[in-house]
Amino acid sequence: MVYIARLGGVVAALAALVVAAPVDIRDVSTSVLTQLDLFAQYSEAAYCSTNLNSPNTSVTCTNGLCPLLAAATTTSLAEFDDSDSYGDTAGFLAVDSTNKLLVVSFRGSSSIENWIADLDFIFTDASAICSGCEVHQGFWKAWSSVADTLTAEIQAAVTAYPDYSLVFTGHSLGGALATIGATVLRNAGYPVQLYSYGCPRVGNTALATYITNQGSGSNFRVTHLNDVVPRLPPRSVGYSQPSPEYWITSQTGVAVTSSDIEIIQGVDSTAGNAGQAITSVLAHLWYFISIGTC
Repeated sequence: MVYIARLGGVVAALAALVVAAPVDIRDVSTSVLTQLDLFAQYSEAAYCSTNLNSPNTSVTCTNGLCPLLAAATTTSLAEFDDSDSYGDTAGFLAVDSTNKLLVVSFRGSSSIENWIADLDFIFTDASAICSGCEVHQGFWKAWSSVADTLTAEIQAAVTAYPDYSLVFTGHSLGGALATIGATVLRNAGYPVQLYSYGCPRVGNTALATYITNQGSGSNFRVTHLNDVVPRLPPRSVGYSQPSPEYWITSQTGVAVTSSDIEIIQGVDSTAGNAGQAITSVLAHLWYFISIGTC
C-alpha cells in the first residue's frame, strides 16, 4: 500500500516541511556503521532455527551471512519459540563477550501466526507506557506473550554482566517487538540501545514522540530505500514513526558504506523512506546483508 501524506492548505504544508526537514549527515562514523552492520546480523540470526532451540551455544547464521558474529565470542543465554503463544513470538538473549553486549534479538515474520499478529492492527491502550499512548494490538500481544519470562532472563543477565550494554534488535515484525520491548524496559530502569531494521509503525503519534524523547538509550531506526514495511500501518489510520531514521540509500544487494546513510530527524518525517512515491518488498529484504533468509 502506498501512503502519500497530504496536508490541507499552503501554510500547513510549508510548516510541515519545516518540521520534517532532515538532518542529512552523509558520512556516519565508522563505529556507528559497524554497529548498524553488527545488529543487522544479530537480527538475521533470529531467523535461524538453530538459535531458537539450542541455548548455551554460539549464535550463528547459515551460509556465512554473519561474519561479525562468527568473529565474536557469543553464547545464547535464553531462547524462545513457542508456536502456542500469541503471534508465535521467537528470538534469543545472547551475551557477546567480544563486544561486551547483552543482545535480545526478535525474529521477523515467518509463520502464519506471525502474520496474524501483523494484521491485528487496531489500537489498544498503552497508557501504562505513556500518557495518551496507543499501540498496535497484535504487536503488543506478541510482546506480552514473552515479556515476563524474558524480563526475568534479562534481569539475571544484567546482574551477571553489569558492565555490558543491553541491546534490543530485530527486523520487520522483530523490529516492532524490539521497539516495544525496549520502551517498556527503559521505563523499568534499564538503559536499552535499540536497533530496528525495516520496522513497521507500532503506535500513535504520542507513542512515537515518547520513544523519540525517552532517553535511557539511543534509537537507531534503520530503513532502506522505498521499503514498504516502515510505511505500514498507514498514517491515515493514526500510526506514526519515531525519530531519528537512519535511511540507507544504496541499492538492494550493494554493500552499505558511510556515504549511503542519511540521518533523518523528526517524528513522521517524509524526508527519507516515507517520502518515496513507489514502495518495494525487495528493499525490505536487504539491510547490510540479505535478511530474513536464514
